Amino acid sequence: MNTRFAVATHILAYLAHSPGQPVSSEVLAGSAGTHPVVVRRLLGTLRTAGLVQSQRGTGGGTLLARPPADISLLDVYRAMQQAEPDLFQVSSTTPNHACDLGRVMQQTLEDMFGPAIEAMRTALGAVSVAQVQQQLHQRLVAHCPQSSA
Repeated sequence: MNTRFAVATHILAYLAHSPGQPVSSEVLAGSAGTHPVVVRRLLGTLRTAGLVQSQRGTGGGTLLARPPADISLLDVYRAMQQAEPDLFQVSSTTPNHACDLGRVMQQTLEDMFGPAIEAMRTALGAVSVAQVQQQLHQRLVAHCPQSSA
């Protein structure tokens, strides 16, 4: 299963939780439970999309390029799509047009997936990284009341 969207969201939420403090790919990978190479690849995609920026040198790392309230989950989704096409993409398939079913399958699936994809995009567009950060903070406080998170 592709977890790039979830890990990218995790990365952005972590960066939002550490405003103004550059965070290394090793720290981000440790938090997300993945390899630093995976995080570096995702950071490259997020950088290309204008969602993060990097600082080099001693004490360097990654920072959000915009306020977390200005980054929607739709922005994250679109960034991840640039690197790898959508799960629901059917236009790249080449069904057998000599087959009755194959001839109409692509358009049928596009017609069916279209409303679902649009609903998902609308829902993702309504959630910001700041809202994810707020939910995380609420859960941290609920699980660790002594922690100021």
